[in-house]
Amino acid sequence: MFWTILAQTTHPAPSSGTTGPDASTIFYLTLLFIFLTAIVTTLITKWARDKCLKFFDGYHVTLERARGQSTWGIIKTFSSGLEIIYDHPFIDVHGRKKTSYLMYQSEVETQVLSLLRYHDELTPTQQKLRQLQIEQTFNPGPFKRLMRSLRNLINTLRDAFNAAMGAAVGQYQKSTGSAILGAQSGQVTQIGQQWLGKIANAYEPLLEQYIGQPVIMDVVDPLNPNNATVEHTGYLADYTQQFIAIFNVEHSTAEELSLMLPDVEAGDKLPPLPLPPAIGAPPIVLPPALKEEHGLAVRIDGSRFRIQNTRSDCVIIRGLEREGFERVALGAAIAPNATFDLPARDAQNARLILEVIRCLDIVAPRKYATIRHAGELVEKRGFADEIGLSQLPLVPKILHGFGEEVEEVEDDKVTG
Repeated sequence: MFWTILAQTTHPAPSSGTTGPDASTIFYLTLLFIFLTAIVTTLITKWARDKCLKFFDGYHVTLERARGQSTWGIIKTFSSGLEIIYDHPFIDVHGRKKTSYLMYQSEVETQVLSLLRYHDELTPTQQKLRQLQIEQTFNPGPFKRLMRSLRNLINTLRDAFNAAMGAAVGQYQKSTGSAILGAQSGQVTQIGQQWLGKIANAYEPLLEQYIGQPVIMDVVDPLNPNNATVEHTGYLADYTQQFIAIFNVEHSTAEELSLMLPDVEAGDKLPPLPLPPAIGAPPIVLPPALKEEHGLAVRIDGSRFRIQNTRSDCVIIRGLEREGFERVALGAAIAPNATFDLPARDAQNARLILEVIRCLDIVAPRKYATIRHAGELVEKRGFADEIGLSQLPLVPKILHGFGEEVEEVEDDKVTG
């Protein structure tokens, strides 16, 4: 009898009601959750790269800045900016060796005017990878089409997902009574929104209908950004919130040229470019050129030649030939009204080998670039087309009836 009473005293019978986790368990689980969310946020920030910029990652490109200066080399893209690795180390007038040019994210957003990629200036390996990239971009398989359609749908319903996520976090915090989780609910919701931003596509119906279709993109003129634009033709490859990418399957040469540079080693420094003119004001007037030929204007800027492309087409600087020296391969693409710098001491009385081309692969920031014209009209019929479901092989049959055979319009798309 004594042992029975003792057992009942030390081990009381469980109550009929259910109890949740104790306060210490909730505390440690909440701390673990906060650490996990912090890790996820860090990984998202580190790995997130713009989808259009990733097209050019590891390729030889020319970077055109907002006032027309050109830098060329192998591009490496990061979540916090990009790096251009020069083809050859550059030694400045003070003897300092420079092998790359770094641009941080704030500079990328404000200074990059366009990124240009030319097929013939790529290595054989890069050329094969580019051809594969073109094929996969313009002729995606069913899985990629499905994923793009799902991302478009998620982006369309993003507000609903965000509201549902906030409600779920609030309900969980109310049920557990965790004050720490309540204090971190805003951060949790923000992480969920970041994930949705990465999963969802930057969906715009106006542009989505022209994916894989010929378009004309307007990019602001570097010397007269308020009044003029430069037009680039190509096929719309993709777009994001920040950038637009257009590709051209063939990069054919329209004309081959050569330009003799003046026999000048140095001169006066050019004055800095003034601020962009107001809308309706006359364009900027540059100092007289030492030489103008083939639509190229050559000026001396201290110890450097500054070569401006005044043509309406892009020009490829293939190489530099000088008597008594080996030919130097350059491979820079100069957009209309952009400039190209060379050290005058090494380039005086040398011959530039040039190619005029009309088609390039281009990535440009939407701050300065706009898809302004369509090359061919595309008809869209309904909501399924708006979110891209009509690109799937089975959906048109489901929507129009299994007894009808629906032919998808593929003739106008690029076949690589």
